[in-house]
Amino acid sequence: MKKIVILAMVFMVLIGCNQGASQFEGEGYILEVADQRILVIEKNFPGKSWKDMNEYTGDAIWLSTKKKGLKPGQKVQYQIRGGIDESYPAQAEAKDIKIINEGKK
Repeated sequence: MKKIVILAMVFMVLIGCNQGASQFEGEGYILEVADQRILVIEKNFPGKSWKDMNEYTGDAIWLSTKKKGLKPGQKVQYQIRGGIDESYPAQAEAKDIKIINEGKK
């Protein structure tokens, strides 16, 4: 009986560890797409580029990715693989990117 209780507890711990694995770390709008990377910022600024944003002070991150079909204006959620370079904009490798809004054309 003890073995069954211990096995059940181990099983519950393993299930609990996997539940957080699909959580996305960040969210924002794609401002630019260039050379297998995207620039994601907090708010959508249609028709703008990073060069136009000299007064912008919100969160911004360049994410390297091989995901196809990403376009400026799309709202995305992302997961990071490894660490984040704390420059401004920050830089990181995307583990996963999920489009949650196709953006306006």
